Amino acid sequence: MKIEYLQSFVTLSNTLNYTKAAERLYITQPTLSRHIQLLETELNCPLVARNTRKVQLTEEGRIFLNYATNMIFDYNHATQKLKEIRHQPEHQLRLGFLRGGTDNYLLPLLQAFIQDYPEFDLQLQDGTHDELVTELRADKLDLCMTMSTTLIGIEKIKLHVAGNLALVLVVSDDHPLAQHHTVTFEDFAEEPYLCVEKQQTKAWYDYIISLFLSQGYYPLVNDNCSSVKTLLMQIALGKGISVLTEGCRSSAPANVQLIPIENVPTIQMVFGYREDNENPSLDLFINWVKDYLR
Repeated sequence: MKIEYLQSFVTLSNTLNYTKAAERLYITQPTLSRHIQLLETELNCPLVARNTRKVQLTEEGRIFLNYATNMIFDYNHATQKLKEIRHQPEHQLRLGFLRGGTDNYLLPLLQAFIQDYPEFDLQLQDGTHDELVTELRADKLDLCMTMSTTLIGIEKIKLHVAGNLALVLVVSDDHPLAQHHTVTFEDFAEEPYLCVEKQQTKAWYDYIISLFLSQGYYPLVNDNCSSVKTLLMQIALGKGISVLTEGCRSSAPANVQLIPIENVPTIQMVFGYREDNENPSLDLFINWVKDYLR
């Protein structure tokens, strides 16, 4: 049973007109008639009732129509899947990274990697700390780049150090501290502090609070910002200050300043991945990163 015969039968069933069906199939009417006859011979029953005025399906034809339609669907679906397999890249990797905080640091690394492996299918996904951990543990990401404190202690997650990001104070251009080359916590401890809503990025929120406390201060927190982007816009409008990493520099508006903070630890960034991940592309990428950062 050829797929062409099934396509001819289904098209004729939809049009109930040999001329229209032949035109849709880009074949001649005699060819269409021959396809129907060969199909009827193979099934040993009439599918189409012919007379001089109209075309109708027989009872057998109406029953067979549903099966023929499903067979064509399954055939098309199977050929598409096989085509995808033939054209599937040899290497694929699902990489998550921290939204609004690591772009400036991660992009040069990825550009260098793609230059060495141009055929590599690198699928990128941004997210908050908590979102990245959830996706990684659910095996929806092969690895993610985030703060080491987010992943340390999680069972069956291996870490590879990616580097360190310095903490910076973010202020508007017209803020009194905007012209400073560096600042200390004492310089801004009493300023209105803006941050992303706690439920959006709990790990970072908790880290910053603990950092303030370690310096002997408690921030005057306003956590009404829904994202890093809106946070930076609020700072540009003079609504307050914030502490971020230098990795957000590329996302910052032109009218804000990022000032290094003295006497605070840098943020260790890591690539985290499941120890049971069997994707060979993961080993290739991690080994390349080790050489790149050496």
